[in-house]
Amino acid sequence: MKERFTLDREQNILFINFADFRIESRAQVDEMARHVREAVAGEGGRVYSVVNYEGTEIAPEIVDYYGERIKELQDRYAVSTVRYSSSGLTRSVLRYLGAAVDLESNIFTTRDEAIRAIRELESRSPTRVNLRGAFFARLFNARHGLLAKLLPGWLFGLCFIIIAYVWASGASENQAQLRAIQTISFVAFASLCIAAGITGAFMLHFVIKPLRHMERVTRSLVVGGAFESIETRGKDEVGQLARGLNDAARQLRRDIERLSGLYHISLMMGTGTEVSRICELLTGKIARLLDADMCIILLHDERENIIYAQLPAYGVSDEHMRLLRSSLDEHSIAAHVFATGEPYLTNDTDADSFISQPGAQLLGVRAMLAVPLQVGDRTLGVLEVMNKDGGFVEDDKRLVTIFAAQAAHLLAGAQLFEQLRDSEERHRQIFESALDGLYRSTTDGQFVTLNPALWTMLGYETADELMNANHVREVFADASIGNRILAELGVHGQVVDVECELRRKSGETLHARLSVRVVTDTASGEIYHLGIVRNVTEQKRLSEQLKISEQLAVVGELVAGVAHEVRNPLCGITTTLSAMARRLDDKEAVRPFIDVVLKEADHLNHLMEQLLEHSRPNRIENQPACIQSLVVEAIRERRAQFANKGVEIELICPSNLPGVHLDCRKMNGVFANLLDNALQHTPPGGCVRVVVAANNGRNLHHSDGHAHININISDNGSGIAPADLPIIFEPFYTTRTSGTGLGLAIVRKAIHDHGGHITARSEPNKGTRFVISLPIDRNGQHS
Repeated sequence: MKERFTLDREQNILFINFADFRIESRAQVDEMARHVREAVAGEGGRVYSVVNYEGTEIAPEIVDYYGERIKELQDRYAVSTVRYSSSGLTRSVLRYLGAAVDLESNIFTTRDEAIRAIRELESRSPTRVNLRGAFFARLFNARHGLLAKLLPGWLFGLCFIIIAYVWASGASENQAQLRAIQTISFVAFASLCIAAGITGAFMLHFVIKPLRHMERVTRSLVVGGAFESIETRGKDEVGQLARGLNDAARQLRRDIERLSGLYHISLMMGTGTEVSRICELLTGKIARLLDADMCIILLHDERENIIYAQLPAYGVSDEHMRLLRSSLDEHSIAAHVFATGEPYLTNDTDADSFISQPGAQLLGVRAMLAVPLQVGDRTLGVLEVMNKDGGFVEDDKRLVTIFAAQAAHLLAGAQLFEQLRDSEERHRQIFESALDGLYRSTTDGQFVTLNPALWTMLGYETADELMNANHVREVFADASIGNRILAELGVHGQVVDVECELRRKSGETLHARLSVRVVTDTASGEIYHLGIVRNVTEQKRLSEQLKISEQLAVVGELVAGVAHEVRNPLCGITTTLSAMARRLDDKEAVRPFIDVVLKEADHLNHLMEQLLEHSRPNRIENQPACIQSLVVEAIRERRAQFANKGVEIELICPSNLPGVHLDCRKMNGVFANLLDNALQHTPPGGCVRVVVAANNGRNLHHSDGHAHININISDNGSGIAPADLPIIFEPFYTTRTSGTGLGLAIVRKAIHDHGGHITARSEPNKGTRFVISLPIDRNGQHS
């Protein structure tokens, strides 16, 4: 870190380079302070400093400590400090530091601007003189030195003594007179030298040095340097001048601090600083400017119509601050100032009727100055300053009133920022916790923002995977529907409850209901689309199931009646044919005809059994079952048939599937029917694959949040024609001459009776895949 501190002795500038540096601990700050002291320790005076904050990061938890330490260093070693950074955020943090600890606000964008500011300050500062010879040359310079102005008088006296000595020596008549003249001349010369030395020393110590000190003080004040009081005990003209200059310098410094305070308050506007932090800074700054012991800010709560003390404050503990709550109807200084909008000053709280004596005794209040915090016609609260040595004066009232005007605007802005943050947080929570998918997109369909419900619904892990994607091309299963929605938005400004299919990341589709409206961003003027996406896959499945159930109920009543009416005569026919076959003499001649009639009767009887099975009410005899065992059993029963046709059957099923409760007879019929269909449509040499898997609730066909077991039965046979695919589960649909057309209808009914779902995917000449999805409850049972 030491390399970051470089002192240019010729220019008297300390260059500090914090570029791309992260300040994150107090130990780092202390190390910086040590390097500054080491760099300037040998100078014996103050230096200018230029600090590069380009790319600098200051951890929020040490910002205040960092500000306090650099304030100490600046007051001790710096003539002036300039800082620069091209980052607006960094400059905002530096301005905050300036407001918090009264730092100089010399903050620039580039290094050239910072150096130029130093040059301007140097042009107004005194020239550094370090050589002793130069000091004496200046001391005896007639234009600049006071002693040089006395030198001609001393030289004149010396010349007078020499002339007198020469004249007296020439006029002397004997040696005794000459020696007397020489003695007198020597005494006169010695007296003149002694007098000149004493006078010079006196002037140097009591006049010239104080004057030079005064010069340095005045020049330091000109460039904004620290004020060092001129020490003097004399009551002569120089002492009076020094005291007058001290008083003027203190007043000037006080005025500068007041102006600096106002400037720092203005810098804090628009920074987004919290109300509590602003109150802490304001109360500390105002109390220090007035040399007061305490300062608090009371804010108005419009809902309860009270005024309360905003924590923290200067000189008052948080415990006592929490007790400062009062109604506006109470008889108090705060209520009076809030109601009248006029400042109030008292230096005798014991005799003031507005003062609550228990409260004043609790805080030790002796004097108080209170001013309103007003923004236009609105009063935000009251600023109170308490206890100043010598009491408050009218000038203090004027000063605090000016500060209160600036502080009120700052507090109003901070309150608006907090309200905005709260509003944004509420809307963010609503946006992110909504169960429906929400998004904002550009007018051409590019996603700008989307909530977790939407990207989860579409099967993505994070929002970044969909960010900047075009939902018309990448999300709508049918892009023409997306283009039609965009066109309607351009004409009508909104679309409501448009049903469509959306494409998930896996390529599967889901049914959704979409509502979109056009909105304009008031800040930028840009136009966006705000959309609500509701997953209606489950709702649509239940609706279809209800429709099917209603249809089946109607058909079932009819079928049950027809089946009953047909089975009775059919039973009689079958029985009669059997008896006839036993009694006929020429059995062999009529046997083929009787067998045909019996076979067709059995076919009709099987059809009646299937019709009755299809029409029976939903009765599920659940029992604990292993789905793996059911599938294995169904395959084992048909493995010989698969082998005879030369079709391979493959099973992929994990051993750790959760236990389920199923009607084993019905589910065995489901697997048998689907395997028979797959074998029927798969040519020799083909393959039928059965894949069983459990998932965690993100099912391709269900979005209800429950876990499911999926059974995929696929083949590479002839497939199903696209025109037939939507009706394959309808009763009496079949492509086989000997089929009844009830197999898949019974399969779908059995799956629905278990609360599941079955879908079919097929491509001609490539094969068919049936997907069964059965929900599992939290205990691993069928729900």
